[in-house]
Amino acid sequence: MKKSTTIPFEDFLRFRLVEDYLINHKEILKQRTSTLDEINFTAETQKEFIDIEDSKQKVDKIDIFINRLGLSDTWGEPEEKIYFAIECKRIRGLHDTIQYIADIEKFTKRAYIDTRLPFEGQLGFIENRSISHEEVVNTINSKLRNNKTIITDLLLENCMLNQNIESTYISKHKRNIQHQASFSVYHLFLDYSSIVVD
Repeated sequence: MKKSTTIPFEDFLRFRLVEDYLINHKEILKQRTSTLDEINFTAETQKEFIDIEDSKQKVDKIDIFINRLGLSDTWGEPEEKIYFAIECKRIRGLHDTIQYIADIEKFTKRAYIDTRLPFEGQLGFIENRSISHEEVVNTINSKLRNNKTIITDLLLENCMLNQNIESTYISKHKRNIQHQASFSVYHLFLDYSSIVVD
């Protein structure tokens, strides 16, 4: 793979997930609910946000952008302005949980301009077969307990989104803005140890 592309590896994994899996399997979502007839998946896009630390408008680089969710009537906004974001991280060792938590912290410090849903998504590509998703979660929870900048109402807790996938979790946090609105993060850890070989 390294000889056939100059794409950074995390980007490559994300593109393969979006282009080869999510886009090609939209019908699974459509079968569950007709409001997802036009769901859209995009790898690596940009939106705008206000950084609450300096009140400046900045660019929000989103790893996986999902819109056209059939929520226009519910949220009172055009479909194009309502979206869900997923941030992705490679996990080669437990030290990579530092960057994973940095994404949670980022969620707490941003006031979004368009209608970003009150939950976020995070995806961890576990590339080391000697690390389980339980170990990753325990490490993240330990670091969240000691984190002074992230207000956590619920540490990562198992949340069965699909009966065939055990590595899904939910956590709950507060935005660091005046009303401290609560938001959830849905976490999915995928075992890529048999796919990724250095």
